[in-house]
Amino acid sequence: MTIERKVKEGGPFTWTQIQQFVKSNQLESFARSEEQFHNYQQFKTDLLAYGITLNDYVLNEELEWKQDDIRCQTSPATPSQEYSISQPQDLILYNDDDVKIIPNKFPYYFEDSVVHLCVWSKLTIPNDADSPVGDISPLTRRIIERYLEKTFIEKGVSEDNILWFKNWSSLQSVRSVSHIHVLLHDVDNGLIQKLLGTSGNTLTLEDYKESLDE
Repeated sequence: MTIERKVKEGGPFTWTQIQQFVKSNQLESFARSEEQFHNYQQFKTDLLAYGITLNDYVLNEELEWKQDDIRCQTSPATPSQEYSISQPQDLILYNDDDVKIIPNKFPYYFEDSVVHLCVWSKLTIPNDADSPVGDISPLTRRIIERYLEKTFIEKGVSEDNILWFKNWSSLQSVRSVSHIHVLLHDVDNGLIQKLLGTSGNTLTLEDYKESLDE
């Protein structure tokens, strides 16, 4: 199988460039440095030699979850009702046990002031049924932004120093476990360390009521 080489030539992506790509949803523009690309491919090759998939490695070693922990919403989502507070088991970023924040082991080629985290979810984050590339809906986007507001911004992170995105399905390396990417610029390392391995500040039913009423 031919491996697509997505390598960033020259220097790393600056925060200004990262902002432009995220805000314009040009996620396919992100790439790793030559060294990062080589290390990532070598890591996957080494896993393959032991019969381990990247999905299994992330699930078992980094998240310490079991495959049986991963689940979808119990009732089919519809365009008119993606989420219902009467079914809290189907609410993303709601149950502490469903969420974990960890560093991205193989981040893109960003300048040193940028920290790349991933927020993982046992409950599948649903794609927008109307998106041809597997993007998320405006409602799901609002819900995620409320979670990030509680977890990062209310703890002192400036809105100018945080970005997030969820790779479309066609861009994901790990597809069996839902996750979003969080990029922090010039953020206190002490705060980051406190959040690693935790669920962050998950949402309440009141948070959902506000989002669903918009």
